Amino acid sequence: MTPPADTNMRRSRKQAGFSLVETVAALGILSLAAVPLMQVSSEALQNTARLESRFLARTTAENVLSRAMADPEQVSAGQTSGTETQLGRNFNWTLTVYPTERPQLFRLEVTVSQTGRTQTIARLITLKSQVQPKSQPQSGLQLKDLTE
Repeated sequence: MTPPADTNMRRSRKQAGFSLVETVAALGILSLAAVPLMQVSSEALQNTARLESRFLARTTAENVLSRAMADPEQVSAGQTSGTETQLGRNFNWTLTVYPTERPQLFRLEVTVSQTGRTQTIARLITLKSQVQPKSQPQSGLQLKDLTE
């Protein structure tokens, strides 16, 4: 025996898809889950930008220290400052040279901040040894030629 046509129609309507109420409920649940995901995504983007600024500031500090270490001129206590651009961002740096207990040894400290801000985002410290210039030999001193 076959079921009546009215029962077949009811069954096909139930299997046809979701009702409007079910769809609205599903969208509501999805939107509740999407809000925290958007916040996490936004925070991750902010952290990436902050880390990039710190990386570029550290690169600036390393550049300043490298130039100071490679400079053959005698170091003296004091402060020097300047600006350097990294990937289109400007960074202010300050190089401070401090004397130590040993007269031939100096402490070099670089601090870097982003232009327009006061917060230091990179700071590096190193020591630089300087050899005192040797005095010239006296004119009466004869050097022996060992090639004879």
